[in-house]
Amino acid sequence: MRDHDRAEICCQFEHWDSRVFAIAALQSEVPGMSWAVWLDGQPAAAYGFSYVTPFDRERWQAWAFGTKDFKRCLPIMTRHLKSIRPIVERDCRRLQAIAHVDHDVAHGWIEGFGAKREGLLRSYGRNGEDFFVYGWA
Repeated sequence: MRDHDRAEICCQFEHWDSRVFAIAALQSEVPGMSWAVWLDGQPAAAYGFSYVTPFDRERWQAWAFGTKDFKRCLPIMTRHLKSIRPIVERDCRRLQAIAHVDHDVAHGWIEGFGAKREGLLRSYGRNGEDFFVYGWA
């Protein structure tokens, strides 16, 4: 996992455990809305949508992370996400994403999809890390 992704994800767990992360991701996934990109026979990126809360299936959280080869995956991920935009717009009332304030690559990609930076989540990470929240409505 890229350093920025690891820092962004791990700071949200009391005790980092990749198995717990995988289980949490699968339990909150919007059914059929998560994908992996493979390069040279190895997983290089994962992306998709999760429910923001278990009681509102129309609010989704977008997420993505990857290995050092993540940038090579961006073109296919971007094309795919653009192709499913009608499905997202039909099924999702509000889509949001959060990104660590220092994760500039994430900010650019999220904004490139038309998201608006809506605010600062102060001390969102367990060690006081700040995050930006982006939204599409």
